[in-house]
Amino acid sequence: MKLRLFVIACLAAVVFPGMALAQPASARLTILHTNDTHGHLLPFSYPSIVPAGSDLEQLKERRDIGGIARRAALVQRIRTEQKGRGIPVWFVDIGDFSDGTPFSTEYKGEADVAAMNAAGYDFGTFGNHEFNNTLAQLQKLLRLTKHPVLLANAVDRATKTPIGEAWRIERVGGVRVGVFGLVTRESATYPAAKEGVDILDEVATARSVVEALRTQADIVILLSHCGESTDEKLATEVPGIDVIIGGHSHSRMPIGQFVWRGDDLKQNDVNGTVIVQAFQWGGELGRLDLLFEREAGGAWRVSRYRARLIPITPDMPAEPMVAALVDKYWKPIASRFGEVMGRAAADFSSRGDDAAPYHLVADAVRETYRVDVEFENSGGVRAPLVAGDVTRGDLVTMDPFGNTVVLFKATGAQIKDILARHAPHVSGVRYRLVDGKLEEATIGGKAIEDTRTYTGATNSYFAAYGLRGIAQEDTGRPRLDVVTAYVREKSPVTPAYDGRRVIIGRRGQGGE
Repeated sequence: MKLRLFVIACLAAVVFPGMALAQPASARLTILHTNDTHGHLLPFSYPSIVPAGSDLEQLKERRDIGGIARRAALVQRIRTEQKGRGIPVWFVDIGDFSDGTPFSTEYKGEADVAAMNAAGYDFGTFGNHEFNNTLAQLQKLLRLTKHPVLLANAVDRATKTPIGEAWRIERVGGVRVGVFGLVTRESATYPAAKEGVDILDEVATARSVVEALRTQADIVILLSHCGESTDEKLATEVPGIDVIIGGHSHSRMPIGQFVWRGDDLKQNDVNGTVIVQAFQWGGELGRLDLLFEREAGGAWRVSRYRARLIPITPDMPAEPMVAALVDKYWKPIASRFGEVMGRAAADFSSRGDDAAPYHLVADAVRETYRVDVEFENSGGVRAPLVAGDVTRGDLVTMDPFGNTVVLFKATGAQIKDILARHAPHVSGVRYRLVDGKLEEATIGGKAIEDTRTYTGATNSYFAAYGLRGIAQEDTGRPRLDVVTAYVREKSPVTPAYDGRRVIIGRRGQGGE
């Protein structure tokens, strides 16, 4: 039979010498993706209490989930299944793989990179938290990473060249797929970037890269650590991006998102940009299945897609080699970070604007330094506390950045301005913000007096942008040390859900 088909093909070439042999009219690709894993190499748990209607509430399982060894085993299984169908699989990470647990605190991203190498990632990009290292450490992470790191808009200030690869072109069957990476402009404020990396505008860079890629590639895929809103902007303003695999905003997209390229409804054509993102911490693995089809004129398009999130659950096996590697990094630090600092009487979670983990941190700092007010920026407290024993590692996961305590004095008018502009989490203050307008605010149960001077404290990150123009003193003491001492002294600590911060409408600014 094979000989007969070969003869027929040869005859066709003789009888119709100008006609090329028929090329495949379709191709398939499966992309498995993670983002914002933030050092969660081991399985973890969320609190039992989660905000109603939140992404956390939608998770089928919240206890003992995730872990890179389980994820690696799942990826291997999917690769094997798809290989049997002749479908290639890409395993990609969209950055912020570090900065969030004792692994990152202790090893500065190196444990995360080693585990990702062992898990077999194919491509990736870096997030803003990888830039929360020295420039030398960032460069070391780039050297250690075995898969290509795509970073078109992160440019070495001295050489004016991308610190990673700007883009690459891969073959998927007969399809040339161009892949490039971007990181959020926010990275420019982080240490490594300040030392020597320019972070270029995301949209302008994307336009330039896509224009170049479209001369060589049939399909264009972006690995974007820029956040959901920027991804939507890129999809709208930069023609030619077929797929965006996203990160940074910790958006949970169970079936993906779609941005129309135009008003025309075309038969059998995904006429727009597919956007996917897989929430955070590796509790779920993103999966995107793509079908490419070739038009009569020879151009390729995305004709079908399916996006989903696969839970990484306790019943899943762990890949032995990856598990052993993670254990190698954990054992030297286990006793220190496993030390019990105190107990949590209940879950420290969030109920609407009542964010108990922030209240714990803010109360600890305010009471320790005996000031009138304490401010914490949104995004600066990274994880909840689960009821029961609280270890040093739990507190590091909640407060992983090494920010120090900053003291200041401000007038009531200045404090009102800070509340209105930044909507911080607070201690000593109760306030209500409606569409960016401060409707009411008290300190110590009394209305804020504009001309009175109040004492305050905050963390060094928020102080750099939230206290501009206000005299301040950096104590040099890590906020984590203050919180740890507070938990020891006050144990068992009880979460506060007291309505001290009410935000209606437009949300405040200030992440980390």
